[in-house]
Amino acid sequence: MKTSIIIPCYNEEKNINRTFDGLLDLAKQEKLDLEIIAVNDGSKDKTWEVMKSYSKDHANIVGINQMGNFGQSCAYQAGFDVATGDYVLVLSADLEIPLENVTKVIAKLNEGYDFVNTNRQGRWGGQKAAKSGMANKLITKISGVDMKDRGSGLKGFRKVLTDNLKLYGEMHRFIPDYLTVFSPKMTEFEVEFNDRDFGVSAYKGNKRTIKVLLDLMTLAFMLKFAKKPFMAMPGRLFGVTGGIVAGIGFILTAYLVVIRILGQAIANRPLFTIAILMIIIGIQMISTGLIGELLMRTYFESSGRKTYVVRERVN
Repeated sequence: MKTSIIIPCYNEEKNINRTFDGLLDLAKQEKLDLEIIAVNDGSKDKTWEVMKSYSKDHANIVGINQMGNFGQSCAYQAGFDVATGDYVLVLSADLEIPLENVTKVIAKLNEGYDFVNTNRQGRWGGQKAAKSGMANKLITKISGVDMKDRGSGLKGFRKVLTDNLKLYGEMHRFIPDYLTVFSPKMTEFEVEFNDRDFGVSAYKGNKRTIKVLLDLMTLAFMLKFAKKPFMAMPGRLFGVTGGIVAGIGFILTAYLVVIRILGQAIANRPLFTIAILMIIIGIQMISTGLIGELLMRTYFESSGRKTYVVRERVN
């Protein structure tokens, strides 16, 4: 089975050569058919020069040089789009996870798992461990996926998943959770964690906690509507709600008409304003639902995205 390994890089000139050498040696020792895809995510050092040099000497190393620093999700997506392997792995360039674990990920995929995650032992400590634990519990509650280390730099996929997984923004933080849209078989195993020898991680910062909390809202929405998009069609959601609101408005209006016929004044009643507003809001909500229906159909038909994934095909 051919395996594509995607390595996002940002200022990794002192690490990427060791990663390349380690993977090439591993492929030779274990007789692996590896396609190594290194993505330069707008590095400011000589990372791209190192990539180009290795790519010229090794046909199985693909170098991708992005025009700017677009982030880890975009680097993954750039690799997904060109990967040709039956399995697709993502791997950090810093050697924080020993490379022998690559073969363990492949072995798990051979066992029949669709997605394999790694849990870095000793990665966090103290306050960071508490924050990470709380975040994981919250994410698990939203998605139902119990993964201890969503930020691990080594993950493995069947290619059918990466062909259908489109990453935007900073979705890489929630890859296991978004994959539940396709209901894959998942597993996670523990790996040793080593501090990087050179440089600092480009994908961390003090604002990450705030970003994660904001992204969680998107995650909850996407999982709710992406798994069964046609079970909560905009026309149904807004149509039913708008119909109820407008219906109440019409009932109140009918009541006011009756008491007006009976000789009572209604123009100065707050109920009159409320009834008119409810009718207007209800009609607007129904209209929004219809527009949403058109947008949903445009999304699926123009993007070519399917609402399902075929695991296997015979003839």
